Amino acid sequence: MPVTKEVKGTLAKLLATENLTVEHRRVSTASFDVNNRVLVLPVWEASETVYDLLVGHEVGHALYTPNVPVNAPKGFVNVIEDARIERLMKQTYPGLRKTFYEGYRELWHKDFFGCADEDPNGLALIDRINLYFKGSNQIEFTDEEQVFVDRASKTNSFQDVLDLSNDLYDYAKSKDEENEELNQEKLDLDWDLPQDTDEQEEVTPDQEGESEPIDSDDGEEGDGNGEGEEEEENREAYESDLDIPSYKEGTDCVSETDCKTDVALQQALETIVKENDGRETIYLELPKLDVEKAIVSYKEVQEDLYYHFEGQAFRDEDEQTYYNNNIEYARDHYKLYKKDAQKSVNYLVKQFEMKKSANEYQRTATSKSGVIDTNALHKYKLTDDIFRRIQVVPEGKNHGLIFLLDWSGSMQYELLETLKQCYNLVWFCRKVGIPFRVYAFQNAHVDYDSQIHPAMIDPQDHNLTLTNDFRLLEFFSSKQNARSLEMSMEQVYLQAFAMNNGRICYSRKYTLGGTPLDCAVLCARQLVSKLRKEDKVTKVNVIALTDGESNPLTYLKKRTEETYYGDKDWCTRYLCHSRDRFVLRDPITKFSKEINSHSNFTTREIVGFFKQITDYNWIGIRICSKREMQRELRSLSYEESESITKQWAKEKFAGVKGSLGFTESFFIPDKNLGLGTQDLEVKQKGEEATRAELNRAFKKHMGSKMANKTILNAFINQIA
Repeated sequence: MPVTKEVKGTLAKLLATENLTVEHRRVSTASFDVNNRVLVLPVWEASETVYDLLVGHEVGHALYTPNVPVNAPKGFVNVIEDARIERLMKQTYPGLRKTFYEGYRELWHKDFFGCADEDPNGLALIDRINLYFKGSNQIEFTDEEQVFVDRASKTNSFQDVLDLSNDLYDYAKSKDEENEELNQEKLDLDWDLPQDTDEQEEVTPDQEGESEPIDSDDGEEGDGNGEGEEEEENREAYESDLDIPSYKEGTDCVSETDCKTDVALQQALETIVKENDGRETIYLELPKLDVEKAIVSYKEVQEDLYYHFEGQAFRDEDEQTYYNNNIEYARDHYKLYKKDAQKSVNYLVKQFEMKKSANEYQRTATSKSGVIDTNALHKYKLTDDIFRRIQVVPEGKNHGLIFLLDWSGSMQYELLETLKQCYNLVWFCRKVGIPFRVYAFQNAHVDYDSQIHPAMIDPQDHNLTLTNDFRLLEFFSSKQNARSLEMSMEQVYLQAFAMNNGRICYSRKYTLGGTPLDCAVLCARQLVSKLRKEDKVTKVNVIALTDGESNPLTYLKKRTEETYYGDKDWCTRYLCHSRDRFVLRDPITKFSKEINSHSNFTTREIVGFFKQITDYNWIGIRICSKREMQRELRSLSYEESESITKQWAKEKFAGVKGSLGFTESFFIPDKNLGLGTQDLEVKQKGEEATRAELNRAFKKHMGSKMANKTILNAFINQIA
């Protein structure tokens, strides 16, 4: 079973009892930044038990190992400190005892300590202490050595570890000196004794010069003095080897100052680090934003559009008459829709109130008051229930709604009908008293000198960023009075009508652009916070209405000499243009998640991430064709995809819960969007419609009305 990095990162946070920043990187060993509280873990290819062992071990260092200078031998400190922090971790989390035991047993069987073929009791004292505290029960100690083992099991502070490491190292040095003296004495004794060989007689060192000449390899006689020099060189080389502490086969002792098992473990752990496949893991963070600098207020929008449509200059009276007629036609179009839409709005209000009443009834608690009900005294012989009852209805949550409207070029031919759906919600919120804000997201006709959007606060390397031409157009707000709201809705309707119809000129300042839904979502936290502060709401619904995928996510990168674009300090990078892995992190909650950088998954990835870190209800309304919907459903199972396709065929819309980033996503067909009671279309061949033609038109019209009610019911279930 593959180990999930996000799960192990969460495990590290839970063990640390703090929101550590956990990063999995292509590094050989783990590390911890004490000041910034960043724990860097390698990507290990290991069993889950070993992975948990390593995570628990590194969290122990993060919790208990201070960032102070170490004035003791590193290998000795590693061993003693490992024993201390693992003991403290087991005391804090008893469940880790089994994990540590089984994990080290697995490493032992795989010879991660480099001594599987040796007698562990023949190792240096520091190695035996290391194996003993890592779960080996076959280790033996002398009475003199047991003193150090007992001290290691009782270290409380890091200073205790340093003191014990120095004492243990001094003891190891003294043992090495003793062993060296013994080896020297043995060496001298060996040279004083006669040497037995099969090819020469027994001689003493004093008789070396009297020995017979020995033929050399080239047939010449050897020189006695030369032979003595050769033996002297051999003796010096042998003695020089004894001066170097090492664990070597053929000697009677080991170097007590070398920690062989710790070095072997560190080297072995590097072998289970996942090989680099050329893809780095890049950690991105959500930016700090001053959202007010990205918003165009409803007052400014209203004023700009009013002066655009009402302040036109004309060359002559005919041109003015033509323009006024077209403006009146557009206004009449709006008024007709407003009158017709009230049936749908009233239906929304009715369903919402019914849902609200049902919720209140569920929350109602009835209890006896202890006071006799005088109206029930006549029943005292029949029942004991003659006391008054109290019904307590807990106060419900205040709702709020933020609507994010796609103001992109691809919306041109559906924009007017989409706006009608938005108006339905605005009128609904107005009638039931729900605070609301309607923002259109746009990136067009604005160009700042810098790559950094003015709303970015203290931009940092690898921050997600707003594109420098992004704007939120605040079209409508519940803060407006009835007259101001009506004026804003009419002016925005005229703008959409102008861009769709062409009979009147539209304002270029509020024309269509790209689809920066990702930037709008990045602003959602501040928008909701602002709504809650101003209107005291508790439950917020964020509704995104769009006809396509969001623009790709971008992040900031410090500009280098090799960078040929951007300003003097920063440049921006698209996630979808990189093969690297991206992990998105929230600096407030410290939640992190690996995200798919493909441009086709931008919306679900960024919305899904925000759904995890917020308590809002995220609702997506996607205007699309059946083919576009089926493309979105490719990531779902076959059974789920087929069920949604059947719902589309039957109800003329589809709802998907939880799978596409949003709490619920609604797919609405881009044909016949916004039909009302006046939109009965009869297709007739002759001058007069036949009964069959009228029947087909009526059935189609009623079907669209029923589909619209089904959509509204599903929507109410989400926001109520």
